[in-house]
Amino acid sequence: MIPTRPTATTAATAALLAAGALLSTPGVAQAATPRTTPPHVSDSAGQVAPGHGVEWFQARHGLPRTGTIDRATAPALERASDVEMRRTFRTAADLGPEELANARTVIGVGKGAGIPEQGQVIALMTAMQESKFVNYLVPVDHDSLGIFQQRPSTGWGTPEQITDVPTSSASFYGVAPFGSNPGLLQIDGWQTMPPGDVCQAVQVSAFPDRYAQWEQFARDLLAQESPTAPPIP
Repeated sequence: MIPTRPTATTAATAALLAAGALLSTPGVAQAATPRTTPPHVSDSAGQVAPGHGVEWFQARHGLPRTGTIDRATAPALERASDVEMRRTFRTAADLGPEELANARTVIGVGKGAGIPEQGQVIALMTAMQESKFVNYLVPVDHDSLGIFQQRPSTGWGTPEQITDVPTSSASFYGVAPFGSNPGLLQIDGWQTMPPGDVCQAVQVSAFPDRYAQWEQFARDLLAQESPTAPPIP
């Protein structure tokens, strides 16, 4: 990603281990292997099948089987391939309770701002790629924070604003009353663009192809959680 607005990279591992308690819920950095769009995996009833989950991933890597994205798990997730990430995370059932709550907040803010479902899908795709919905309270890459890995130094707001999930969601959507970066609504023609391209237009990542792999995950997540996620004004 470019120097001005990076997301978590392989450098995050050392920072994560050195900083100690970095996260409100410990998080996941980005993998570095080429991205491909995952298949839509269904069970025998035609429903999307859950992934193997974090505990499965931890067992594969000889980590304590906590079932949560803790500080021991985060660096291993960072190094994992995209294929393994998609085997680990496939549906909302594979997210921890705090991560799922953050995803519901993204949906709720979108509803409250009148963002169409396509825009909510794009926001969910972005947060899934950037953080797996973990709210980073301390930077692990430059000064990137929160579920969208936004940077105070590049106009996304103060650290307090960025690590407040409703506020950072509003900032991503482009409806926050602060900040100097274009959000979703400021991207001309976003409604007809490929969703992954819209994610990239907002985030300006050095790895633009990584967002598209989470489109089906985001659509399924929205379909499951939107009916009971209240609008957040």
